[in-house]
Amino acid sequence: MNKILALSFILLSTLIFSQDYKIALGIKGGYPGFGSLNAKYFISESSALEASFGGMSRENYGNGAFVIIDYEIQHSLESSFSWYYGGGGLLGFTTNDSGTTKLQLGINSTIGIEYMFEEVPINCSLNMGPLIFIYPEPRFNWGGGLSIRYAIR
Repeated sequence: MNKILALSFILLSTLIFSQDYKIALGIKGGYPGFGSLNAKYFISESSALEASFGGMSRENYGNGAFVIIDYEIQHSLESSFSWYYGGGGLLGFTTNDSGTTKLQLGINSTIGIEYMFEEVPINCSLNMGPLIFIYPEPRFNWGGGLSIRYAIR
């Protein structure tokens, strides 16, 4: 009887916390980068790395590009819904109208929800959180966005 209960518990835990995909590739809109490439890769059953690469515009600095990499912890809500939280870093550059290029360094945290469609290999997520630019000057901002990705199982 104990073996059956233990096996049931392990199977149920796997079903509750497992993801329907290993990697997802797509686009993300929001701040920073109003249209960026986005990828999410699960490194375990409940933790993932998410990366975004795209254009960036900062007031008084001009336009440029950035990359954000986040470590996220994922939790299941229902069969297709989950929520996650995490944080990471931002590295980018901006060039103003006079041609001066500045490096941008920052840290961020995120909280979001994700939905995985059962009929098609598409997932969507909506997230938000603070961004703290450290260099070239300390500055606080709030960001977030909507991601639409093709999920590879």
